[in-house]
Amino acid sequence: MSKTKADAGKSEAKALSQASVADHRGGVVEDDGLLYPHADLVPEGGNVIPVAEGIYWARMPLPWSLDHINVYLFDEGDSWSVVDTGSMGKRGIAAWEALEEDFLGGKPVARVIGTHLHPDHIGLAGWLAERYGATLTMTALEYMTAAHLWMGGTKEVPEHEIEFMLKSGVDKQFEPMMRGARFDNYRRGVHQLPSQFVRIEDGSEILLGGRRWRVVIGRGHSPEHACLSCLDEPLFISGDQVLPNITSNVSVHAREPHSNPLAHWIASLERMKEIPGDPLVLPSHGRVFKGLDTRLSALVNSHVNKLKSLHDWCSEERTPVETFPSLFRRKLSGMDFYMALGEALAHLHLLEAMSLVTRSFDGDVNRFMACGAFDAVEVVAQTKTLPGVALRDLGDIY
Repeated sequence: MSKTKADAGKSEAKALSQASVADHRGGVVEDDGLLYPHADLVPEGGNVIPVAEGIYWARMPLPWSLDHINVYLFDEGDSWSVVDTGSMGKRGIAAWEALEEDFLGGKPVARVIGTHLHPDHIGLAGWLAERYGATLTMTALEYMTAAHLWMGGTKEVPEHEIEFMLKSGVDKQFEPMMRGARFDNYRRGVHQLPSQFVRIEDGSEILLGGRRWRVVIGRGHSPEHACLSCLDEPLFISGDQVLPNITSNVSVHAREPHSNPLAHWIASLERMKEIPGDPLVLPSHGRVFKGLDTRLSALVNSHVNKLKSLHDWCSEERTPVETFPSLFRRKLSGMDFYMALGEALAHLHLLEAMSLVTRSFDGDVNRFMACGAFDAVEVVAQTKTLPGVALRDLGDIY
């Protein structure tokens, strides 16, 4: 049933290491201490790998440096449920058609669960709904934001996006280039969504593949990302919230320029340390693994280290663009530059919320300067107490 290549592990490691900021990844975070039950085996083409009874791991190709997304198929008897879909495009559709021919056995996909709004996760949800009559299940914030981005896609870049870039320190000489870019990438990567959806939220219980699953919300990478924790056996569908090898991009966006997504991200990861047992983690990218607590700590620590580096770098006033050397290892351009800017602002905004940097604005550009003493332990603890950041204890929903 599964098909693999001898060098799958090496090729995957290379793809993950080259994953760009524009692929929604924030960078490499080493996977020390993780266990991969399937070793280097990954699903290829129209084939799948069983990860539990009635649960199958498949992959959809992506047209980016991060070249795949994992999707998980659940046998419902007379139909299939699927978590995430891949992005819209000929290769993604061909991959689904291959699964239909080689694996689905004539049974329809009746339900799509979207972990969050990004194109690689729900890009083909509308296509599957049209092809099979599938329903779409998502959190409300993810669905509404997706609909807003899809309907708001235009060839012209909105004025608030230009203003956002300039206030962050992008040189005005690049303004014509920014205005000449398109603003419909989301629309091009996502098939029109179904006009109706089934809402899930933090603490919801759903049945999937004959098992009960608890919805555990994470925030920061996207507004209301749904993870699924199985109540009947140790399984955890982590989406982009917890990935091996890499960490998801956490960005401030022009549509919410004063947001503090990194605070939400760190608080969400810290809360997930309360997930019971040592579940098998089914991530959206990379390989299925064990070692959830270890990975959560590594992800949090990676951002704490970035915050420390940024605080040190801002010993003199810096624009957000001028902070790049403290956060990124290479020169950035194009969409990578835009996503890196969002990530830099996310780190600056968290430091600002904890009074570890001050902001000045000269009418054109924001600048930040360090103040106070940086304490790594206190940073994590204080982040969880910031207004509006904490979610309820997981013990209250299990």
